[in-house]
Amino acid sequence: MYLLPISIILSLLNYTVSAYKLGDMKPAYVLAGSGAPGSCNSNQVEELQNSFREAVTATQQAILAIENLKKSAPLFNRDRRRTWKRQAQLLKALFNVDVDKSKGLGSDNQDANVVQAAFQKMINDIDYQRPEVGRRNWVLCGDDWLHWTAPTDIDVLDDEKRPLAVAKPDIQRGAFLGKVITPMARLEKYIVISNASPGPNPMCTRLSVEAGTLDKVRAITFCDRAFGKDSLQKAKGSISTGDALDSKLTMAHLWVHEWGHLVNEYQDEEAVDGSGNLIQAPANGWTRTANLARWDPERAAKAPDNYALFATAVYFDNYGWGSGAAEK
Repeated sequence: MYLLPISIILSLLNYTVSAYKLGDMKPAYVLAGSGAPGSCNSNQVEELQNSFREAVTATQQAILAIENLKKSAPLFNRDRRRTWKRQAQLLKALFNVDVDKSKGLGSDNQDANVVQAAFQKMINDIDYQRPEVGRRNWVLCGDDWLHWTAPTDIDVLDDEKRPLAVAKPDIQRGAFLGKVITPMARLEKYIVISNASPGPNPMCTRLSVEAGTLDKVRAITFCDRAFGKDSLQKAKGSISTGDALDSKLTMAHLWVHEWGHLVNEYQDEEAVDGSGNLIQAPANGWTRTANLARWDPERAAKAPDNYALFATAVYFDNYGWGSGAAEK
């Protein structure tokens, strides 16, 4: 039996590992086959890939920002001191973590470490250099791959073909049956969406929804309104003093937000007003995330948009964002 020289084996292994970069959307995410329900057109795929890469960069910069704050503020380098100050203001505003400029966070600040670990978990989930950690997920466009199934309908996934209410009595009001076929695999599972009701489009017709995570099938789906935004880099170049951070959000922000759901299994936290009173709305956007951090930092550390805004603002390092608006 002929054995390959060890040098060739190692080179093949190295090629396999290095064939993908951390910023590559595939193979971390499986796309629906062309023309299939849930498929994305070529322009959407390009925009998803570019924004995915920027989201990875922003997440890595968020990790480094917290690491930087573990040290005291630089004394002699003006630019580095200004960056440190801006990062400290962000950590305070979005997670209510105080940073002592003379000591920094130190290495044992539990609150800061929780935030940093959550960002690191997002990176680990798509790290091709560590295949034992990385998982494969779905990225889909639209929601025409979801079909309403009433309790009286026959459960097509049940071997005995019984009505849904009989085969799955825990589903009282019906559910959406997700059907996606790709060249690699078939996805066909029931998805119960809160307050679900009959209709062809359960998510994307909601006016405020740009993307959604369906954790039971490990899928992120992007609605049409999510596309056509500026890239993160272009948005950074268009900022002027006084601009609201909320007005500069990109698809990279959506990726980080959805990773909060998919990877860290966080839910959208219920928002609070400026006095700390609960309001019936998700804690999304600067005002609500900052209010949540001020009044309930424990929940802020589990709120996807706090992470997405932090990563975006850290990337926009040409301005300070401690108030939610661009400051020089």
